[in-house]
Amino acid sequence: MSNRKLIYYDDARHYHFYIPDPPITHEQVTAPIDAAAGTGVDTFVWGFGVGPTVFHDSKVADIFASHLEVIGDVASWRAYENSMSLIRDGEDALTVMIDRAHEVGMDFIGSLRLTHSSNPNDKDNAHNWRFKIEHPEWVLKGTDDPERKNSFNWVHPEVRAERFAIAEETIVRYDVDGIELDLSFSPFYFEADEVTNNLHVVTEFIRDLRAVAQRSNRKGKGPAAIGARILPTLSANLEAGFDVETWISEGLLDFVVPNVYGHIPIDPDFPFEWVTDLASGTDCEVYPAMGSIAGGNREGYASVEHYRAAAAAYWDRGADAIYLPWFRWPIGPEERQLFSEMGDPDVLSELPKRYFMAPQHTSNLKFGHTSMLPVNLEVGQAKTVSMHLAEDVDRARATLCLRLDQSTSLDDMTILINGTELDQEHRKYTPFGYTYSTLEFILPEGTLVHGRNEVSVSVGSRPMNLDRTVVLSVLEIDIDYPKTETPTVMV
Repeated sequence: MSNRKLIYYDDARHYHFYIPDPPITHEQVTAPIDAAAGTGVDTFVWGFGVGPTVFHDSKVADIFASHLEVIGDVASWRAYENSMSLIRDGEDALTVMIDRAHEVGMDFIGSLRLTHSSNPNDKDNAHNWRFKIEHPEWVLKGTDDPERKNSFNWVHPEVRAERFAIAEETIVRYDVDGIELDLSFSPFYFEADEVTNNLHVVTEFIRDLRAVAQRSNRKGKGPAAIGARILPTLSANLEAGFDVETWISEGLLDFVVPNVYGHIPIDPDFPFEWVTDLASGTDCEVYPAMGSIAGGNREGYASVEHYRAAAAAYWDRGADAIYLPWFRWPIGPEERQLFSEMGDPDVLSELPKRYFMAPQHTSNLKFGHTSMLPVNLEVGQAKTVSMHLAEDVDRARATLCLRLDQSTSLDDMTILINGTELDQEHRKYTPFGYTYSTLEFILPEGTLVHGRNEVSVSVGSRPMNLDRTVVLSVLEIDIDYPKTETPTVMV
């Protein structure tokens, strides 16, 4: 088992190779690692560019955008020229990154996407690559779902071999501490009607890679770790062709990262207990990914208090480490403060927090990430939602905040927490423009419990001539603790 507690991912693109004009300097190459050095981050994960292609001097993968004579956007041009400027100077970005991570005391894991939905006919797309362009006959037709279309079909051994060569090279040629197989990015590997009969395919791929890792020496440090980003529920993984239960039971993986692309909310209740149950008693560790968005439509980054609450809940629910793939950027003092707090549940225990119930988002539904919100509050019908709190409820001071769309101060409402009705006389009602308002309640002692807390909301009546349903769209619970007084020593 590892000692990992806080894992920070950089995708090599948006906050990295897309930013500086070429030629990129060593300081710019290692900037994402240096930004986290000296904090609680113990493991750095670097994505290999877009996925089909890479930014380092691979001997088996295409360099990003190398199939193009002319590049049609500045970010892609920078990424290509920055990659090539290092290669021309006899440097390898991946080696530079690995060495720097080890210098500052971090493990280094390379992250490889195993599929991509670029259209083979879109030859001028910088995100495409020669192998896809040359083999349109191996892509998915995706008649059931347009998102499935154009990813490679993994029933073809040539498709698997192309990805395997990159993963094998990473383990054999580089001093990585592990490799992460990103299965959750565009997770379409088979036609919909082929999935059930091909559950063995990805399993055999991982089994073969595990054998490569077992043979690797890594300068006497033992085999490189093999991990996988997976989808948030067992059923979603099976529907994609990922037999996670077999991977864990056979010891094929050292870690899994439950994760979802699309909308990426901060969610203290992000589902991962099913996989901690599968991994119990094995050497496979569970690093659930943490989102970064507070709101239903990417309104903004989560606050420090949101991150603390989600981290505390992850620890309380059994995570082996916390994985940050979507952390806000640039990394400044506030972000470094979070890096120093999130990996230690004892440090988090009595810091101010804000628990956020993430609203439903259609882009996440198909991959198993659901939410209890929003809910329509029809008159006379109580609706109940629940949230996990990882707090010392005997000492915590708590405030409940409800965002209500289409509400008025004249609505007769009843709110209960764990069966205790809240006093409407002491509520704070605040309208925001003409579309929504908030209701806030300072919660009396004894209202909350450690673990799952149920919040029931009902509308008893509304103005007679108002024909619109109130919607509970956001629920948050703020937590704070009284400051401990330092006793005065009499001299």
